Amino acid sequence: MLIVFVSIAVLGVTAFIIQRLLENTSNQTNTQCIYLAQAGIHDAIYWYRFRDSPPGNGYFSLGQTNIDANNFFVLGGTASDLLMVDTSGSSIGPLTGPPGQRYRQLLGLNIQNATNSKAITIDRMLVTWDNSKKLRTIRIHGSDVWTGNDSSPYNADIEDFTLDTVLPACSIDYLEFNGDMSDVTIISIEFRMTDGTSKTLTVYSVPVPPQNYSFTVKATGKTTGSGIYRTIQADYNALTGKITNYYEINTEITP
Repeated sequence: MLIVFVSIAVLGVTAFIIQRLLENTSNQTNTQCIYLAQAGIHDAIYWYRFRDSPPGNGYFSLGQTNIDANNFFVLGGTASDLLMVDTSGSSIGPLTGPPGQRYRQLLGLNIQNATNSKAITIDRMLVTWDNSKKLRTIRIHGSDVWTGNDSSPYNADIEDFTLDTVLPACSIDYLEFNGDMSDVTIISIEFRMTDGTSKTLTVYSVPVPPQNYSFTVKATGKTTGSGIYRTIQADYNALTGKITNYYEINTEITP
């Protein structure tokens, strides 16, 4: 009886020790993966800033980066994550010309693809503004991608416009309306992408102009041979040089 009792006790203690060791290993892997994800976020921001000279030309690469033989991070993002819209120079104009043609256009918007790894395509632009004027034309990179005569809010089914490695950045030349827009106080645009994602921004406002030129990057940290992963998502504003949001998400990014 004593031998049986001792055997059971030894087995119980052994099982407890094994379980505790497995738990410690899991905790260490979790911590290692979050560090790898953090490294991925900072890697993306570093390369964007390093290449952003002159401003508006920065980019980072998506995919897997190996830290060593067993540890790596993967960078990813949707089309709307990677679409950058510079709103800092937006204005209502033109200021000169025939009186009937002044103040009809939203000017000064620039767009950019934050990565050199994949193309992103704008499918629609849902435009909202706070007066009774009607939207007539949307021109991007020298071409009219939509024409009409519609009141706010309007979901403009534009000619698909792609930002890729050949044309990673360009201007939205103007959004033109059918009358004087000098009394408008806010204009927002929801950019709907061909991958089904979207990004909504205030592109013009008074008295405080919008200051947005952001991308979103997601980074997953992993260790070879483990099913554990940790993913961090961060928003980076290139105008201010600051991370504006930073949090963990329950989604694995794959190469």
